[in-house]
Amino acid sequence: MRLLTTFSLFVLALATTARAGAVDDCNQVRDLSRQLRGCTAYIQSHPAQSGNLAVAFLNRANIYARRAQYEKAFADYKRALELDAGNPLIPYNMGNAYLDRGQPARAAEVFTLAVNLDSGFALAYFNRGIARQRLGDSVGANEDFRRTLELDPNVEQARQQLGRVVPKQ
Repeated sequence: MRLLTTFSLFVLALATTARAGAVDDCNQVRDLSRQLRGCTAYIQSHPAQSGNLAVAFLNRANIYARRAQYEKAFADYKRALELDAGNPLIPYNMGNAYLDRGQPARAAEVFTLAVNLDSGFALAYFNRGIARQRLGDSVGANEDFRRTLELDPNVEQARQQLGRVVPKQ
């Protein structure tokens, strides 16, 4: 049985500052080890602007999640949320990590936070639909797949999933 893959992580870029080396490394995505070193150096270097520091924690968390180092990833996602509670990309990416870790209930919770922060975030609705589907909540999953298509009719996977989910009677 093939599991449906959720949409991938979103990476943000830090604003360029005096520590351009760490910023450049943290912003690039081709070499994860270099990015991890850059984000860590940026985090440790000085008290940065909250937005930039939140982005560094988010980018580092995404690297940890890709490496299946979930405890480190969740610690960084939580720190990023503390610094920038209004950024829907943080709970979106955190939700993806919870799905990858096999925790759809936690994923659904943080995807809900993402859609509450940005009601037009189609991919957050889609991934919450996947989480709800894995929880056996066909009605909720269908609602999320429909909302995804309302917001972005080009998300073909939502249309495919909508056809596969059977609502509970």
